[in-house]
Amino acid sequence: MWIWFPSLSGLSLIHGDSFLDQPSSLAGSEALTVGVNYGQIANNLPSPTRVAGLLRSLNISRYLPYTDITCVTVGNEVFKGNDTLLMSNLLPAMQSVHQALVSLGLDKKVTVASAHSIDMLASSYPPSAGSFRQDLAAYIQPILGFHSITNSPFLISAYPFFAYKENPSTISLDYVLFEPNSGVTDPNTNLNYDNMLYAQIDAVYSAMRAWGHTDIEVRISETGWPSRGDDDEVGATPENAAKYNGNLLRRIGDESRHL
Repeated sequence: MWIWFPSLSGLSLIHGDSFLDQPSSLAGSEALTVGVNYGQIANNLPSPTRVAGLLRSLNISRYLPYTDITCVTVGNEVFKGNDTLLMSNLLPAMQSVHQALVSLGLDKKVTVASAHSIDMLASSYPPSAGSFRQDLAAYIQPILGFHSITNSPFLISAYPFFAYKENPSTISLDYVLFEPNSGVTDPNTNLNYDNMLYAQIDAVYSAMRAWGHTDIEVRISETGWPSRGDDDEVGATPENAAKYNGNLLRRIGDESRHL
């Protein structure tokens, strides 16, 4: 579950005042991610002290007894575009929010991360040869260092649909929908993947390993399947969306019961 905090007035407009006044309305939320933003280009970053004041004004701690808030996200798919100013300001913004959480005594419970698009990878096949784009090295390597120091997750928005859309003749639809299939074997590790999402996750792990990090957890921040699309978006149907989302949820449920 995601909640973005662009402003108090925005929350009141969307949810009504009761959302702010009654944090117990979030009771039962097991995985809550709070998002903050610094405006369109993040070129006027407030100090950690001011960020701490913002988090205090939002009374983040009020929600903790009723939820399991585990992460504050800063930015979304920043490296998907070409705005180098935004890219260079991402890490300082993350550090500012982290320092604010430290000052509030919440840094051990709530981590800071940013959601990234899977296309920040230069290569994702085979998964063992996953690598980041070299033109992003100056930005991503320090961010990986931040995650390593703060023990925070690396978030990825992964949509196997887009890979399938580009190569529907060579990629099995069953493979991307978690349907029964023979799978795809990584020739370097002999690991057999029965779905593309897990292969993409391992590709990110391999990319981090190539840059010296084996201590960072990868988490999926977004995934899904479209129920409708343009004429060239093969496979975007309600039936396939139901299969992908349903099979994924069943897979997660089955695996959690076996932990």
